[in-house]
Order: sequence, then structure tokens, then C-alpha cells
Amino acid sequence: MTTTENENLASYDEAIRGDHMIGQWSFEPLLDASIGGPIPAGVGHVWPWSMTRTRLQEAADILGPAGWGRTNLTFLNPGITAGPPGSTHTLAAGIQIMRAREVNWSHRHTMSALRFVIDGNPESFTVVDGEELAMDTFDLLITPRYSWHDHHNPTDDEVVWLDVLDLGLTLSLKQAIFEPFGDESQPRRTDAAQSQGLRMKTLRPTWERTRESRLPVRYPWAEVREILDAYGTAEGNPYDGLSLRYTNPVTGGSTLPTMDCWIQQLVPGFNGRRHRRTSSSVGFVVSGHGKIEIEDVVFDLHPGDTFAIPNFTWHRLVNDTDESLRIFSVHDIPVLQALGLFYEEPHPIIGAQPAPAVPGIPKSPTHRIDAMLDKDETR
Repeated sequence: MTTTENENLASYDEAIRGDHMIGQWSFEPLLDASIGGPIPAGVGHVWPWSMTRTRLQEAADILGPAGWGRTNLTFLNPGITAGPPGSTHTLAAGIQIMRAREVNWSHRHTMSALRFVIDGNPESFTVVDGEELAMDTFDLLITPRYSWHDHHNPTDDEVVWLDVLDLGLTLSLKQAIFEPFGDESQPRRTDAAQSQGLRMKTLRPTWERTRESRLPVRYPWAEVREILDAYGTAEGNPYDGLSLRYTNPVTGGSTLPTMDCWIQQLVPGFNGRRHRRTSSSVGFVVSGHGKIEIEDVVFDLHPGDTFAIPNFTWHRLVNDTDESLRIFSVHDIPVLQALGLFYEEPHPIIGAQPAPAVPGIPKSPTHRIDAMLDKDETR
């Protein structure tokens, strides 16, 4: 365009701004910047356990006796300088401590939340919609959107856990709602037959509609560890290692509608391939040591470390030790899948492979081998 044409266009743009309009040509730089994929929000970062635990104890000492509110520190991504605060642009991870004999008062909000217990006690518990969920070490507790929840520590020990909420997503969509219960604690179910947890088992009442969402779930670490051990030295996939999802116990789907929780096990010598997804994630090192490479930065990983992987960022995991590396991780994959916006490079990984096929093949089949099999049973 000539100088005069540029001046005329600039004058016109200013004029229509007064009428609260904008020309589509003004978006061209945004479209050009999106060639090759979305720009990552934030940077890869690791919060080491040695620093995190020290800061948390300092906060507990400064806040003093219970009554000041929850003693929680949120991990802020150093590359996110605008918009909702968080560890990624959608997820806010943090660490919380509950002191001896402390009760965290009851409330609810539209942000979905989860607690991965770092240092627990089976006598401590969270109450979610009247359901009491024990807080033992490495248990995962789910607090779905708009569920009443309060935390109780009747012991003489401190309880520490990792919090993850879909805070950035909910705030960006302008859907945040918060409500205090009004009392320190909510009523609890006293009749086991009324327990929602009981209805998440494999036997369910025939006379009731099955509830599939907003489930107050506890995934005990003892059961998770038993499953991990059963997989033995299985390597899983070459990108994420042995990555197992904490499924909705009723539907078999994602942990929550907006967040998927995984437990990953990387066998000794695992050398993950570089990949990226349009989703973002946060991880917590349960046990073992290793490395994570995010773009061109390599971070060492130690037990208790928390890390963030921004959306559409090249990364890979490495276990160069002689012991397994176990990582708890949270991903915003479900909401992107629901919107049709989930992509992976260089290859699809999530749900891309068929389940193990039926092993028996007759020597002289009467019909073709895959006859009468469902599509997800074929080889």
C-alpha cells in the first residue's frame, strides 16, 4: 500500500473504533503469528521440593494458629505476566499444609480441584459433599466443580498436599462462582447405604439412576501402587512411558471434565522422545530421579519437585538412573478434546493404539478371524 493508502486506512480504523468495530485486516498479524501452531503461554519451569517445603513452613509460621484461612502457596509460571495467575494458562498448582488439629472451613466453587497428598495421615480427611475421604500419603482426592468441601486434621501431625485447580480456564471463561457454607464443617453422611462412594463400586442399586459426574472420589495409593507393580517393566509408549489415567470410576472417562490425572512410571534407562501437545500440564515427582527437557532447557527432577509444561511446547522425559521414576501429572486435555482442539506432534499418542486383542486364533477358522468382534477388539 502507498503512504496515502496507509494513512487513509489508519484514519478509517480510528473512526470505526469510535463505533466499537474493527476491520478483519487488523487481525492479520495474529493469524500470521499462529502459523505453525499456537504460541505457548508461559515457559517450562521446576519448583524444587527443598525450596517449596521451606517456603510453606515459613508461611505456616507467619500465619500462626488456624483461622487465617488456608495455608497454600500457588506456583506461578514465570512466563505468564498477564491474565489469570497460574502454573500454566489453565491450571493453578500449589502446595498446602494443614497443621495439627486444624480444620479448613467449608465452601464450594465452580473451579474443579484435586488434592494429591504428599505427606498424609489416614486419620486426616477431606469431606466432599458429605463424603469423608481419608488423606493418606500419595492418595488422590477429587473435588468436582461446585462440591462442598472442608479439610480436617484431628492428629498431632502436619498434612501436606498438592492442589491443582482449573483456575485459569474458569476465570478466562468468566465462570467463577464461590460460596461459603456458613459453618466450619458441612454435615457428613452417617449411613453407609447412602454413600455415593459405595455407588461407585461394581455393584449399584437397580432402582436408582447412576450418577456419572461430580463424584467425590478417592484413589488410594495402595491400589495405584499395586497396579503399577502389576505392569512390571512395561515401558508404555516411547513418549510418556507407562502413563495410566485415573479414570472416572463410573464412566471410565477422564478424571474430571476439565482435567485428566495420570500416574507415570519411567523404567530405568527410559529415554523419551520429544513431542508436544496443544494441552498444558503440571507434574509432581513421587519417587525416583530423572530429567525433563522443555524446549532447549534441561531440568533435574528429584522427589517432591513440581514442574510445568506449557501448551504446545516440545519436551521429553529421561530416566538415566537404575530405579523407576514415578510422576503424578495433571493435564487439561479433556476440555480441548471436547472442543476438538487437541493435537499432538509428531504423532498421535493419546488413545491412538487399540487395546490388546483376543489372543486365541483357531487353527482352521470357520469364519474370518475378526468376525463378530467389536471394532475396538480387532487386531
